[in-house]
Amino acid sequence: MDSSNNKNALHRYTLKVLAILTGIITIYYVITTAFPMLIPTEAVYGSYYFPRMYWVFPHIVLGIIATIIGPFQFMPKIRNKYLKIHRQLGRVYMMSTVLSGISGMYMAVTSDVNLPYAVGLFMLGVAWSTSSIMAFISIKNRKIDLHKEWMIRSYVITLAFVTFRFVYDIIRSFDIGTWEEVQVLMSWACWAIPLFIAEVFIQGKKIKKK
Repeated sequence: MDSSNNKNALHRYTLKVLAILTGIITIYYVITTAFPMLIPTEAVYGSYYFPRMYWVFPHIVLGIIATIIGPFQFMPKIRNKYLKIHRQLGRVYMMSTVLSGISGMYMAVTSDVNLPYAVGLFMLGVAWSTSSIMAFISIKNRKIDLHKEWMIRSYVITLAFVTFRFVYDIIRSFDIGTWEEVQVLMSWACWAIPLFIAEVFIQGKKIKKK
């Protein structure tokens, strides 16, 4: 019994540490990367993004909203005590991710980097929008466990831009690959790998159940 309790305690502690680290990294990149883009000028956006400003700006705003709302949706105390607020925030979150995902698809289609990069980002938008829609459909049909699972997937994809910038900065600091090669790699890796890890976690919990 003590061994089992120790394992559970270690598991909870590990999850808390990972959550805190993820939160710190997310806050850093939201402040340093996303917030500056809230000033839609050519000087800030550059020649690559500025011509598509009317798609980029809402994509960023909605992404920031989803990033901020997401963690509160997973807190049991808030969810159980303030169910009405949880539902309202959930609607805002889902609308933000779906619309931001669609704008992301447009930016992928209009990208001039290369085809693998564009397809990677397009599929990111598809996966993001779809996972949120599936979470909404699940809760509308009172499938609470399925709703939670799809929300986990959705928020993992919401953090794709953080994963992209964090890993990209590490790779480039070691001067690995060209700019284009790293961009292509991260257009897929920033969401596909975290999503795979999340899926292992989701399905692993089911395997442990007796």
